[in-house]
Amino acid sequence: MLKRTIARVTPLIVALAATLAGCGSDGEGSATSTKPLKVMSFNVLCSFCDRTFDPWEQRLAYFGDIFRRHDPDLIGLQELSPPPFNNGMEVQQVLAKAPGYAAIYFIPEAGTAYVPYPDATILYRTSRFTVVDHGQYWLSPTPDTPLSIGFARLQFARLVVWARLRDNANDGRELYFATTHFDNNSPSQEKSAPLVEERTAPVVAQEPVIVVGDFNSRPDSTAYGILTTDTNQGFVFKNSFDFVGYHIVTNQTPLPSYDTTDRIDHIFLAGKDVHWTVTDWLADLTVYGPNHKFPSDHFPIVAVIAY
Repeated sequence: MLKRTIARVTPLIVALAATLAGCGSDGEGSATSTKPLKVMSFNVLCSFCDRTFDPWEQRLAYFGDIFRRHDPDLIGLQELSPPPFNNGMEVQQVLAKAPGYAAIYFIPEAGTAYVPYPDATILYRTSRFTVVDHGQYWLSPTPDTPLSIGFARLQFARLVVWARLRDNANDGRELYFATTHFDNNSPSQEKSAPLVEERTAPVVAQEPVIVVGDFNSRPDSTAYGILTTDTNQGFVFKNSFDFVGYHIVTNQTPLPSYDTTDRIDHIFLAGKDVHWTVTDWLADLTVYGPNHKFPSDHFPIVAVIAY
């Protein structure tokens, strides 16, 4: 395997954005966190989706390497497959490559006709966090109905999985962490975005909020604009990317191109009187195997955040 390299890029517009002192619509607070969070979002590409990539069993080993190298505290995963694909064991297979983590995803109540649905899954470091509460809602006109659809004529069931976590490394402060996977069939994204804002609004006033995922929404899209500029819910999301210059982790030579305007995976921040500090943001373009293939059709992204 080629030697891994890190290339840092700091566009002027991103460097200027780093002067932002905080995140939230109601002013700034004082940073009280003593230990930063390392947060990852990664759409892993479902096991049966694209045979041009290496087989799932090989890619599991790649995921383990990614987790080990970046050592995130919180991970939002997307596109793990439900039963009957791969016997519905993909969460357990990923956890086997992520020692020290536990998973939160949709598991139906006993006796219902629903099946586990890990399209959005949280992994959290058990030595750092205690789960206070968790749940999910569905990106549909009936968000409290499991596996519901309806934002587009043809779409998969999509959801937001959330958890309130006690951060034991930061005096037991609580935070809200969520992961999601917006459907790629329009107009699902622009209908999902207002729902996410609506469901997040009550939390913003109470605690720091981190929402990550595959939003299938580029920075110039309508859905992204709703999330980052629409104040109808009394707040907007700030993208961690905008606080600092970014860098690329790769083992390719020469350095591959990375078009930041084409990003659809995001790590968003919100919170009343929360002073956010982002010290690093990266995209991992490492390739694996004898044919030097990416582990997924999405790049893992990582932000180092204090609050």
